[in-house]
This record gives sequence, C-alpha cells and structure tokens, in this order.
Amino acid sequence: MRSNTEIVTFLGQFDYHKHVHDHSGKTSCALGHAHLHPGVTGLPLPKDGSHIHTLWGITTFDREHTHSYCATTGPAINLPGNPHTHYVDFETNEVNGHRHRVMGYVVPSKE
Repeated sequence: MRSNTEIVTFLGQFDYHKHVHDHSGKTSCALGHAHLHPGVTGLPLPKDGSHIHTLWGITTFDREHTHSYCATTGPAINLPGNPHTHYVDFETNEVNGHRHRVMGYVVPSKE
C-alpha cells in the first residue's frame, strides 16, 4: 500500500485523500416542491490544466419520492486568498414526470 506522500507524488499536485468539496444545497422548484441534495464531491480529476470533480447522490425524500443525479463540476475557479471553487449546473433524473435543476458553486477548498 502506498503512503499518502507517495500517492501525492505519483498523482500530481493534489492530495487525493483530502481534496473534496461540499456540494449541499437546494434544487430548483418543480411541481410546487424542491429537494435538498446533501453531498461531497469525488476526488479531483485533472482536466485541461485544471481539474474537475464528479458528484452523485440522491436528494432528500419529499412528496413521496427522491431523485438521483450524477454530474461533473466545471474547472477550478481561483478565489482571493488561494481557495478555489467549481461551478455546477445539472438536472436530476426524472421521477413522476419532473426533474429538478441544481446550479451554483461547491464550497471552496484550499487544497
């Protein structure tokens, strides 16, 4: 088994044991209701000189149903003081004839 230092050296600049983001929030309203989508992104995936994250999960149970989702963030967006965030824009799966949209930013990380 590789040590944390070996993994960071092998995989590049990111510490794959720490670098994730909270992506919790509220979905758009559809048919008079919304859901929460609590979660944490997957590990960073290098892309075009930056990185992205996958996010997947299940919404809260409201109006007798849930929705699932699987999406990727946009590339890193640097913020003052060295943290960064990512923009997300995706739709849940369709349940009972409707979907919900999630748009916004993941919680910033300094990793």
